[in-house]
Amino acid sequence: MEEDAVCLQYDMNDCYSRLKRLVPTIPRDKKVSRVEILQHVIDYILDLQFALDAHPVLLSQQRGNCPSANRRAPLSALNTDQVSRVKRRCVS
Repeated sequence: MEEDAVCLQYDMNDCYSRLKRLVPTIPRDKKVSRVEILQHVIDYILDLQFALDAHPVLLSQQRGNCPSANRRAPLSALNTDQVSRVKRRCVS
């Protein structure tokens, strides 16, 4: 049981490190807390959503029923796959 907790802690640290690398608004030259990282992630997602909503090409595709949106897997399926991979990695 303790090994699971240690594995989960390492995995969470890896996730926060990955978020710090992926989100361009997170300062690189100073230490930021996990809460600050999450706030930057939320703000960045909102900015991306706003840009997508305001993009003229995407607006015209929405009116024409964009077929690529129908091919995406639901988010819950992606999260389930991610959890399965993490569990397998920790058990190995």
